[in-house]
Amino acid sequence: MESIIVHPKNPMELSALKSVLKEMNIKFEKAHTKNTFHTEKVAKKIFDKKNPEKPSKPKGL
Repeated sequence: MESIIVHPKNPMELSALKSVLKEMNIKFEKAHTKNTFHTEKVAKKIFDKKNPEKPSKPKGL
């Protein structure tokens, strides 16, 4: 069977789509979309940890 991916623009569209799918007894699953800002932020943190260019601070000062 074919699958489709839908990108509603607001919570009202999402709610309407869910209601239609439920009424038609169409199975659907929830999937989290990628938050590009969050993804970039996390990737930067990981990169910074792997490549420390900052001088380390002495502990206890």
